[in-house]
Amino acid sequence: MTEPDEAERLTQAYVAHVRPVVLVLRFQGARIGEALRLDWADVRLADDWLVLREINGAARGLPMHPRVKAALADLWTQRPNHPRVFLNRFGEPYRDHSDTGGPGITKAHRTACTRAGIADFRIHDWRHHWASWMTMKGCDPRTLMELGGWSSMKMVERYAHLAKPHLKEAIARL
Repeated sequence: MTEPDEAERLTQAYVAHVRPVVLVLRFQGARIGEALRLDWADVRLADDWLVLREINGAARGLPMHPRVKAALADLWTQRPNHPRVFLNRFGEPYRDHSDTGGPGITKAHRTACTRAGIADFRIHDWRHHWASWMTMKGCDPRTLMELGGWSSMKMVERYAHLAKPHLKEAIARL
């Protein structure tokens, strides 16, 4: 996905209870498991801070994007007493893909892609999308590595891809 309007069209194509999960994937660069396991104890709305935890328990803190903050604040007002941030349409926590072999929002993702007319975009591709747009907006590789929770520059390079229009703009600056 190379254009912001495509990403927005896809974001809006998700059903309402899945869209906040997608905002965390799109604007925070979270892995799907990190997003689905997100607990309210790791959301600090007052200071715009989010803590994402990997399967092994390792954690990384990062500033919260304004759209993510707005979505999470809205969820908090709806159900402040459940420890998990994201609940499925039945009001239960999503299945953790580390236990079940697949994320609990795969069907919703496929449906949203169909509605938005976007082909060949996996749920994990949001992480590639995030890394690419962070790079194209000027984020330096070291900062991207820290925000994305990668342990090497090699992984940053694997995730961040530059879109053709961005490459054309770079050449035009000469």
